[in-house]
Amino acid sequence: MPTPTARLRRALLPALAATTTVLALTAATTPAKPVYKGTGWKAWTSNDIYSLSPQPYTIVFADTTARTKLTPYLKAPAAQVTTSVGVKVTVTTTIDTTKAVCPAFHRIVVHYGYRPNGVKGMSRANACYALADGSAFGGHIWMDSEYWTSSTWFSKTSSLNEAWRRDAVTHELGHILGLDHPNTDVNKDGKIANAECVKSTAGRKPIMCSSNRGQPTAADGGKFTTEYDIPGLKQLLKNYSLRQQ
Repeated sequence: MPTPTARLRRALLPALAATTTVLALTAATTPAKPVYKGTGWKAWTSNDIYSLSPQPYTIVFADTTARTKLTPYLKAPAAQVTTSVGVKVTVTTTIDTTKAVCPAFHRIVVHYGYRPNGVKGMSRANACYALADGSAFGGHIWMDSEYWTSSTWFSKTSSLNEAWRRDAVTHELGHILGLDHPNTDVNKDGKIANAECVKSTAGRKPIMCSSNRGQPTAADGGKFTTEYDIPGLKQLLKNYSLRQQ
């Protein structure tokens, strides 16, 4: 006759197998949840933007000066979002003189002028959000003309100065699309400082780092980082459908 211990073991094994199966099925069917921050990126939830809509966005200009000056700086990041994130962003030649705080649906109005914030060297993004779903709606980008009227505003080296300009424009576009400053306490001193952001093995910080990520290389200038900014935008796009569930 088998011992009670042996019978007990045989009885437990099927039960354990059944429990494992249930747990596995539960894990497989647990729905994914929206994510609002990750390494080197952060959603602009303080501005009520939680996701990026899959519907296309259009970049227009407040006047002909803005169009002439800033079109070359917007084409590359717009193409990068279109190709790498999967959301079409088109740079047009349209002039939009709207005074509305929030322009038409998925329209990004770009301005060029002297100290739009009243502060030396500061540009800004006025980002809007969709009330229905908390997605990036569009808005206004205001670029400080001082970056261009001074040939050495950021650097005495022409190519590096140009890379800074490109970074500045892309940074503000990132805000409109829903990214916040991802600064974090890297050195664990209990404070989050200006330009204190994670850095990749290639030496790149997120382009959304505040007040800036430091001197970009001429090749990197104006590009969303593939390590941080692009994954953040991709997650915001995923959040759009996840928040509909």
